[in-house]
Amino acid sequence: MRSLLPIAALLISPLAQARDLAVVEVTSSSEHSDDSGVSYAPKNVKDRKQTSAWFEGEEGSGLGAWIQLDLGQSQTITGLRVWNGYWLNEDMWQRNNRVKDLEVELSDGSKHSFTLQDVKAIEELRFPKAVSTQTVKLRIKGIHRGNTFNDTAISEVQIFDASPSEVVVPASFTASTTYPADGDANYEPGNVGDGLLDSMWCEGSKDGDGTGEWIELDFGSSAKVGGLVLSNGNALDLKSFMAANSAVKGTVTFSDGSKEALTIKPSMMEQTIRFASPRTASSLRLSFDEVRKGKEFNDLCISELRVVP
Repeated sequence: MRSLLPIAALLISPLAQARDLAVVEVTSSSEHSDDSGVSYAPKNVKDRKQTSAWFEGEEGSGLGAWIQLDLGQSQTITGLRVWNGYWLNEDMWQRNNRVKDLEVELSDGSKHSFTLQDVKAIEELRFPKAVSTQTVKLRIKGIHRGNTFNDTAISEVQIFDASPSEVVVPASFTASTTYPADGDANYEPGNVGDGLLDSMWCEGSKDGDGTGEWIELDFGSSAKVGGLVLSNGNALDLKSFMAANSAVKGTVTFSDGSKEALTIKPSMMEQTIRFASPRTASSLRLSFDEVRKGKEFNDLCISELRVVP
């Protein structure tokens, strides 16, 4: 099982309150050749999966190599998030190089320098002020060296503009139980708000299948809530989805005590579930009343859970 190390402070940061921009094309100075059917292409940094990555294909450690994200037209951006290194699992993150010094070049030729930490955590990079650009080029200027391989990777990049997010951003996430972290990563409730499909919350009941478990989103203040956008189960791929439990029926309890029953499609495809009665709430809890059993793991997982006005 795989998931993202959640950084709660980032979930409520200014960037989290902004809109994640679509990228129309990703190019790079080089890329590592495919290995046993695994691709290391530049497009991997915008596939909503941390377990795939772009690897530079230069001789040596990749100093000077770059990857460029094209927004299709000029946009006003405020910053970006970077999943630095190869996030397949903890072991592979340690084995491969990570970026230490990163130069961000914009369409007008202006450049911004950032120093990234050598920790497996989301790096949030903010510009001193909002800037207009069509392209964002990330150039490797220094590295944190891996303990086995001399290749440098970036797993995912998100670019944010100055517009408010189109979803209601929670201030915090809690859950009834959480599956213990393992060699792949962890399964904390905050993973459902990171925008990635292959990081997830999984319940941690030793004997149950997830029935009766819950996840709660606290908005910090009153907000208009009109429905859920949900990626059910382990949405990495079909095999992973079939391996773990997924939700079939649930009940939403709002902060005022009102409730609404939901039918959830047992599908890995993103689904939107509108509430019969949109309302104002400061929090909501989604409890799971029925699950579809997985073929390998008897644990309920939810990959993404976003609240829309």
